[in-house]
Amino acid sequence: MRLGTEVEDSAVGEPSREVRRIAARLATLLERCSPAGGTRIAGVLVIAAVIIEVVSRLDVSLLFLYVAPVALAAWVATPRTAYALVFIAVSLPSLFSVLAGRPLGWGLLWSTSSDLALLGVIVLLLTVLKRRLSDEAAFAATDALTGLPNRGSFMARLDAEIARASRYGGTFALAYVDLDNFKAVNDLEGHDTGDELLRRTAHALQPSTRQTDVLGRLGGGEFAVILPETQGGATSSVLGNLLKQLIRAMAAGGWPVTFSIGAVTFEGPISTSREALQVADEAMYSVKRSGKDGILHVVWDGDPLPIVRRDGR
Repeated sequence: MRLGTEVEDSAVGEPSREVRRIAARLATLLERCSPAGGTRIAGVLVIAAVIIEVVSRLDVSLLFLYVAPVALAAWVATPRTAYALVFIAVSLPSLFSVLAGRPLGWGLLWSTSSDLALLGVIVLLLTVLKRRLSDEAAFAATDALTGLPNRGSFMARLDAEIARASRYGGTFALAYVDLDNFKAVNDLEGHDTGDELLRRTAHALQPSTRQTDVLGRLGGGEFAVILPETQGGATSSVLGNLLKQLIRAMAAGGWPVTFSIGAVTFEGPISTSREALQVADEAMYSVKRSGKDGILHVVWDGDPLPIVRRDGR
């Protein structure tokens, strides 16, 4: 009896896995489709469906021909574009039908109105679904406490920056910021105070960076910053200003917290975000081992052992 149940569950579960696999592939294809490209494809399919419906001269609506292109437009383009395609898909066949001699009566008006409503509902549902999925993805990629990208999202952005630098031969810098004595504040003053301290830290980091820079919270009292197209001298200047802002924020809160910062300017190739973060992490721990409260700037030239340069405040 148990064997039969397992077989039955497997038979039920297999199509479900297959559906999920197809849905995942479809979602990937839709993500790769640009809004302009998707709109063009949807427009061509709508016009093709209109031609088929007009040429066939059937008395029944071929509404199913329009569902796929309208759904595509709703997903990859703006709602306004999708609704415009709905209007074209419904009005053109009706117009050609009237020009071909069909009387403009209640039957045609009802058919046109119902088709318009049905396709409009499809656009509305897909637009709402897309917005909710986008909100959930943004929430999943954001640290709930500080509002900064979380570790997973930050690492994805770092991988993208590594790929960009590798393709175009540019440089970038990565800074690893760790809060000294954060655990003591948490233990002595409570987690609410610790949370406020982390929020203040995130708030202090933002004015010290450019719009193109990427901030992230890696976890606990650890933050990181990606500085695209930043040379060694510029990195030192940014880090000095960043440290000043952080110290000012801690002084305002009366917290005995300092910062150990390990920074890397990548002038040579680095393979992955994990390797890049490891170099910055090692630089940060060098500051920790040297007594905390400082900056260690590493220039990575592609060799196994980087050139090390210390920067004071």
